[in-house]
Amino acid sequence: PGIPKIEELMLPQHEALFEPITLGKIRLANRVVLAPTYVGMGDLRGNVTDQSLCYYFARASGGVGLVIVEITGVTGRYAFNPGYGLGAASDKHLPGLRDLAQVIHWGGAKALLQLLPGQGAQALQSYENRPLVGPSDVPTPLTQDGLPDNLKNLLHKKPEQPRPLTQEEIQGLKFSMVQAAGRAKKAGFDGVELHGAHGYLLGQFTSPYFNHRRDEYGGSPEKRWKLSRDMIQEIKKEMGPDFLVGYRFSAREYIAGGLDLPESIPMAKAIQESGADYLSMSHGCYGSVTRIFPRGEGSMSEDAATIQKNVSIPVMAPNFQDPGKAAEAIADGSIALIALSRALLADPLWPRKVKEGRPEDIQSCIRCYRCVQAAIIDYSPVRCPVNRGLGFERFDPRFLPHPP
Repeated sequence: PGIPKIEELMLPQHEALFEPITLGKIRLANRVVLAPTYVGMGDLRGNVTDQSLCYYFARASGGVGLVIVEITGVTGRYAFNPGYGLGAASDKHLPGLRDLAQVIHWGGAKALLQLLPGQGAQALQSYENRPLVGPSDVPTPLTQDGLPDNLKNLLHKKPEQPRPLTQEEIQGLKFSMVQAAGRAKKAGFDGVELHGAHGYLLGQFTSPYFNHRRDEYGGSPEKRWKLSRDMIQEIKKEMGPDFLVGYRFSAREYIAGGLDLPESIPMAKAIQESGADYLSMSHGCYGSVTRIFPRGEGSMSEDAATIQKNVSIPVMAPNFQDPGKAAEAIADGSIALIALSRALLADPLWPRKVKEGRPEDIQSCIRCYRCVQAAIIDYSPVRCPVNRGLGFERFDPRFLPHPP
């Protein structure tokens, strides 16, 4: 089983996509990254399943240089949306995570695990024994206008008011993040990415909209960034310099009083100074959900280029489908890497087809938002009308993991 070896016949305008790059001390074969994307293929306890292994092997063997595994929870103490995501909160998750890192490496890519300290107010409501928490008692706003048909049920959600985390609980979150990073390292991952984007808990701490604290974790931009900086520094200290640590953030939240680019630029510099090896820039939160998953091509590129000009570590940007435009952004130095999400749900062989000189064969995402609906409204496994095989890779002989 498996996919034949790539026959390199790429068009000259796409060459920049396949230049090697070093993140920290990790060498990537190319600039194409699988963005961390909830796909709901774990089990109800956050364990890796056979389907998880085949899904990620498909993307790794499809030609990306780096796979960033979807948001992975580090604690079960606080409210989170029910679903079939992955966890790293317990040593019981280790066997599956070990297999997952191995099959990604077998596919030819480096492997990172994205760590999520919590959904904060965007969990929307408390659950039994799992309170709804945030940096402050600010409920999440929800997008009211411009929602595509498949996301209109978001309007039926009723956000509750979260309880502010105590100082002791914040220290516990830092400990949980470091412990989860240790499990990722023990499992064989090349590093971790901290999820500080899209209005989830870590991003809420950095946000002037969500964070009204008056202690060491709020009251000024620098104090709002402190939790993210502390986590990066402690993970680096415990895991060592060879373990990659990245940070994903929303440069603009697109809500009144939210984080915006003038503050995101110094925040990016501060995150770099904390020891981050790369930055992954995005936009939006649940109050501007179509900014997280925009319809347009390369709509975040200008902001990502601004961030890249102000830091010396590589910056990756999402929201590309056209390989020509993606290659152009890398070739002119605007960004260092592209992070593909919906494009690789629709076609796991996107990089391979570009490298083989047949971009016209790519199954392109039609931006129908069914995958987003599954992730943030239905809390169900993700499916795709363009790629009927999404979620069924375990039945496709090409995507059965096997040693190289």
